[in-house]
Amino acid sequence: MYFQSRSVILRNRDFRESDQLLTVFSEKEGKLTAIAKGVKKAKSSLRGCVQPFCHSLLFFNRGREMDLITQGKIIDFFGNSREDINRTLYSMYIMELLDKSLLERAPLPELYDKLVRVIELINEQGLNIMLVRYFESQLLVNLGYKPIMDQCVFCGSRDLNGFRFSLSEGGLVCNSCSTAVNSVLQMGGESIAIIKLLCEGKLQTIQRVKASPQSMQQVEFFLERYLEYHLERRFKVKKTIRWLKQAMLVSN
Repeated sequence: MYFQSRSVILRNRDFRESDQLLTVFSEKEGKLTAIAKGVKKAKSSLRGCVQPFCHSLLFFNRGREMDLITQGKIIDFFGNSREDINRTLYSMYIMELLDKSLLERAPLPELYDKLVRVIELINEQGLNIMLVRYFESQLLVNLGYKPIMDQCVFCGSRDLNGFRFSLSEGGLVCNSCSTAVNSVLQMGGESIAIIKLLCEGKLQTIQRVKASPQSMQQVEFFLERYLEYHLERRFKVKKTIRWLKQAMLVSN
């Protein structure tokens, strides 16, 4: 059985002498793993469209154990991002997020559309870190982990002075209920408002948001901890980004 789908390449790795094993996030079938036959040969027509974070139209032959990619056509190679180390790293971080969080063959067309738009904007307009935070938040929403930010996750109270967030319960806890959880994250009001907007707002609005550096650090820390808690994974590219930032500060 043959099928075709727009797909974003999450990662590729060598498989046998001239083949590669690809993990892709496809519009129609969600995340899947497939073999690209002969892609390492110099004359392979597939070489350009199976690079990490490339957006391609792929043609698949459904196999008994694994699908085979028979043809491909590049939709967008994101050349600007590939020439800039920061844009490359954050694009690869988004690919790693998807690779480590999505189930096989679970279509998420809305998340797919948002992924494509985010990496398009990073390529066209430069790195806006709010776009990365937006995609992290939308991933949580689509996986069913949307944080509850407008009431106490235990009692429903909207008296939330102190803004304590429980990772295990997935929401804010009020003063009265805070003793029911062992560990909570302390958050500021601006950070709470940003996270709500990232989860519920439109992309056009997100791009225009201006936030204090302190709140952005808090939002990044929150999303990193929340993703790690629910996905039970750590992200290697994020560690690389943090190391490079520290190295640049030292060199300056």
